[in-house]
Amino acid sequence: MIPSCPECGLPGVPLLFGLPVPEARQAAEDGDLALGGCVTPGQAPNWQCASGHRWRDADQGAWDSRLSAVLAAHGYRD
Repeated sequence: MIPSCPECGLPGVPLLFGLPVPEARQAAEDGDLALGGCVTPGQAPNWQCASGHRWRDADQGAWDSRLSAVLAAHGYRD
C-alpha cells in the first residue's frame, strides 16, 4: 500500500537517499520515485508526495516492496 501524504492527501512515492542507480534516476524523472540526495538524515523520511511534502511511514516492508517494484519496472535487476 502506498501511503497518502498526511499534509495534503496526495499519493506518495518512495523517497530514496544515496547515490541512485540509473534505473532510480529514470524512475524519478517519470515521477515514480523521489530522490532525497546523497546524505541520509537521521530518521529520514521515506515517502514524498508530488507537492514535495516528506514523511516517514513505519511500515518499512511496504516501502521496500514498492521501491523494488518501481525499480524493477524501470529495468533494474539485482
